[in-house]
Amino acid sequence: MAPRDRQGLLEQALALPDAQITDFFGGRRPPGDAHPHHLKVIKDTVLRARLIQANLAEGLQSPKGPQKIASILRLYPDFNAPSHSPHNGHVGSNHVVVRSAIRGTPGRKPAALPTVEDMEALITRIRAVEGHVARELSMTIDQEIERLKRRVAESRPDELNEAFAALGAAIAKRNDSSTHIREEAFRRIEKDGDFPQRAHLRYIAKP
Repeated sequence: MAPRDRQGLLEQALALPDAQITDFFGGRRPPGDAHPHHLKVIKDTVLRARLIQANLAEGLQSPKGPQKIASILRLYPDFNAPSHSPHNGHVGSNHVVVRSAIRGTPGRKPAALPTVEDMEALITRIRAVEGHVARELSMTIDQEIERLKRRVAESRPDELNEAFAALGAAIAKRNDSSTHIREEAFRRIEKDGDFPQRAHLRYIAKP
């Protein structure tokens, strides 16, 4: 799946209504380690299947037969949801990776390079973090620009050149912030110990 398609699927998933405790049936409870906004109620069975197949979601509750209960998913925005074996039910994705790494292909060493899925997950994370950094930076620079505008308005004649120069520098920073955003996104991802695909940043040219 292309990065753009993955991002679109993630946006669809995050737009689903949050599951409430009352949506859980038969004594079930929300997973203690799950973010509340990652527990979703879904009625579209086709979309539900797509989310699970893309490793973006794990099914927590699904109605069977005439049951009038909610269909609930747990989202994994990093596309690392536990996988499902077609023969023996639910299998954790970490177990699959470990077994593959141990067995490998007969006569060959286990592959050390990232998979397509690894790189897609990494690129999706880069785009998401860049968006977050861009919003933070935009808010900070806009506040700085407003402060410098007030400084210009209140400056004495002998202070105007310095005030205008500072304002111009802030505006230039806002108009050319892409490099800083990419650098900060890489820095944050490199420090995220819960995101294993961060190791593959070495395959991407840094700004």
